[in-house]
Amino acid sequence: MPITKHILKLAEGLAKERLKDHLKFYRKHLAHCYDKENTAEAKERYLNDSIKYYSKELTRIKNALIKGRYYSSVKSVSASGMSRIIIIGYIYKNKFRTIRDEQILSLAGVDKNGRIGGCGMDMLFHAQYTLFNNLHNSYKVAHYQKRMKEYNNI
Repeated sequence: MPITKHILKLAEGLAKERLKDHLKFYRKHLAHCYDKENTAEAKERYLNDSIKYYSKELTRIKNALIKGRYYSSVKSVSASGMSRIIIIGYIYKNKFRTIRDEQILSLAGVDKNGRIGGCGMDMLFHAQYTLFNNLHNSYKVAHYQKRMKEYNNI
């Protein structure tokens, strides 16, 4: 499946956030290299590389969701039962790839540590449904009921 305009737009937004975090890291921890990373050329290069990474990754995830190669699992449940730590990933080239990027996890409603809040419903389904809808222009375009092959959880 080719990269759609919506995924490219999402990738650009995620790449800009990643660039901010990148520069913040350099300013805080590697101050002697910050000036080198804060040049227009360095920022442009980093931004283009990030856009390329996110557009490929989001397209792979979207394809995995549609083809039934997306998996999720509950690692642990909080003592109160109000949140869970989950693992989400997909199969690409016959290998399981865990999604660890915090910006991509946020598209599924999961924080950087894999925690998702909620109880009384299947939170794995919620994460999958939220991610699937965020990878499309609207929920009508996504049409979850017709386009999803299956719901896989471990």
